[in-house]
Amino acid sequence: MIKPKYLENLIDALTILPGVGRKSAQRMAYSLLQSNIEKSLFLSEQLKNIETKIIKCEKCGMYSDLEPSMSNQINCPNCNRENVNNDLVCVVESASDVYTIEESTNYNGYYFVLQGNLSPIDGRGPSEIGLDKLEKRLSEKNIKELILATNTTIEGEATAHYIKDIATKNNINVSRLAFGLPLNGEIGFLDNETISHAFNERKIL
Repeated sequence: MIKPKYLENLIDALTILPGVGRKSAQRMAYSLLQSNIEKSLFLSEQLKNIETKIIKCEKCGMYSDLEPSMSNQINCPNCNRENVNNDLVCVVESASDVYTIEESTNYNGYYFVLQGNLSPIDGRGPSEIGLDKLEKRLSEKNIKELILATNTTIEGEATAHYIKDIATKNNINVSRLAFGLPLNGEIGFLDNETISHAFNERKIL
């Protein structure tokens, strides 16, 4: 049986979400159709805000609110942080990583959000992920330590090495998040690469 055209369009639209396949999108579409119409319209309004009221900060890459009352100025929650340590900048791959760090640590420096990681195969070079903006910021600011919080994937490691070279050129100390054995983890259940990193990153007690 052929589905209604607009229902098909809704299912197709939902598949752009990460981890959502055709079947999951179909279940979500039917759930929206069966839910309170006000809730569905509220979701629609919030999706419209992506284009009209949410903007990416040109300085740090964080998502911010566009303030119409302030002549369309950006109210960046990162650049406008109070009581912040101006010497520190933490580099992450996505804005969601910022909130994860905020919820898990007492870090009080600035953030710089990349647009992913270096991946020549996918057409993501230094400028595509914002490394040109990061280099400009590092050359202008009096930053003493750059904290690399990129993922430990092959692309993440390549990105970290590239950034380290930029920081070194600007005489900035670079640190990398420690990784290895997880809290409450058992060695027998870990993969060889994780154990290898844990040995290489071991510290004197």
